[in-house]
Amino acid sequence: MHVILYKRHKATCKHREDKTYRRCHCAVWMEWNLNGDQTRKSAKTESWEHAAKQARQLEQQHEDAELGLTAKPGAPKTVAQAIALYLDSKRGEDLAANTLYKHTLTLSRLQTFCDREGLLYLKDVTLDKLTTWRAHWTFESPLAKRNNQERVKGFFKFCSEAGVIPANPAGQLSSIQVKADEATMVRVFEPKEYKKILAAVAKTGLQPRNAARVKACMQLQRWSGLSLVDAVCLSKDELVQNGNTFRVRTQRRKTGAHINNVIPAWLGKELLKVKNGNPRNVFVSGEATPKGAVSTFDKMYRQVFTAAGIAGSSHMFRHTFSVELLKAGVDIRKVSKALGHSSVVITERYYAKWNKAQQDILDGDLAAAWKK
Repeated sequence: MHVILYKRHKATCKHREDKTYRRCHCAVWMEWNLNGDQTRKSAKTESWEHAAKQARQLEQQHEDAELGLTAKPGAPKTVAQAIALYLDSKRGEDLAANTLYKHTLTLSRLQTFCDREGLLYLKDVTLDKLTTWRAHWTFESPLAKRNNQERVKGFFKFCSEAGVIPANPAGQLSSIQVKADEATMVRVFEPKEYKKILAAVAKTGLQPRNAARVKACMQLQRWSGLSLVDAVCLSKDELVQNGNTFRVRTQRRKTGAHINNVIPAWLGKELLKVKNGNPRNVFVSGEATPKGAVSTFDKMYRQVFTAAGIAGSSHMFRHTFSVELLKAGVDIRKVSKALGHSSVVITERYYAKWNKAQQDILDGDLAAAWKK
């Protein structure tokens, strides 16, 4: 493999016609052909000398690979090839759209790091490289950092077992400590945040039809407690109207639990206005599979959160529904039923500290006991 350097001149550069002119302040790019695939990549420098060092490093990595220093003949050798293979494997597991997105996001971060370090082949990603990369991670919580590392470890374990690399460099990454309360940490939308999110729908540039669907779906999650997949796949038969009373009567796809929750009348009327061209479903048009529809809504949700300037997720609407009920004094066993949890133990694990009704009962019993 031979790496060719050239200048990608700015529009204002006087040397635009000469791609080999080195003294200007324009970016240097690299170009090479590998197994019939042509690749162009920025060297992320305007220095021809620095770019030349990167080019020689890439050529050396390729020469090492050709000499048999990779694991198995025919196995993916580059970072990009290995990532593509792993994500194909994950797609075959029929994961939830949001889970697959997390794997994709983590590995895109790895790819960016490898590009920055000039690591073309996966075999050159060593433990010390991964340790340095991890030291510069910026996550909101240790839990998020640990989850990201687990996905990285899963990727390298797969590559090692598949023979893509001779050894697993991530296997020796030290553990990330997470406190017990952080592992079940729940974040909800404050009332001001919720209003800001709904207002941001109009700022996303989504088509009016999609904007209306997204806004209605967010409100449905907030006021019914449905997960994203249950909300998106809601059928019109599951939106039951009796006079001015509306309820969502459905079955959770995750647990199979029955849900029969009353929702505000204004929301029921909003849902009836949602146009999707399908006579059976509220949100799904019928042109995509439920999995594809959830993926589409998840992407639109992220656009709304970005426009609102809020770090949010679809599940936080479900958390908000639960916490607001508990703060209003609703018994946690009733909240558990409304959520479709398989056991109240699960509900208590995440929401116990907001269990005002149970705490009030306990306070009363203790106060009565002290008077005796």
